[in-house]
Amino acid sequence: MLHCFKKGNSAKDTADEIFTVYGSGTTTVRTVGNWFKKFIAGNFELKEEHRSGRPATTDTAIIKTVLTENPRYSVREIVDATNIPKTTVHKHLIKICESL
Repeated sequence: MLHCFKKGNSAKDTADEIFTVYGSGTTTVRTVGNWFKKFIAGNFELKEEHRSGRPATTDTAIIKTVLTENPRYSVREIVDATNIPKTTVHKHLIKICESL
């Protein structure tokens, strides 16, 4: 991506090139555009930046704890008990079930 940025390629052209090499679904034009914004700002760091908010592992641990107390809880009941957004609960339940 950085190579394409330095060549002056657009985000769309770069995404198309990535699709050609690695297949569709590997990135999006929006993701490439976000990286290009970082590059334009002079940020070439590839490490994750610190983000505010609760880490996903904490959400998973909280959901597992709630399910240990009552394995028959519905998604809505977990949301009510944890104050974690419904879509996040659902996403973590899928991950928890896949790991079983």
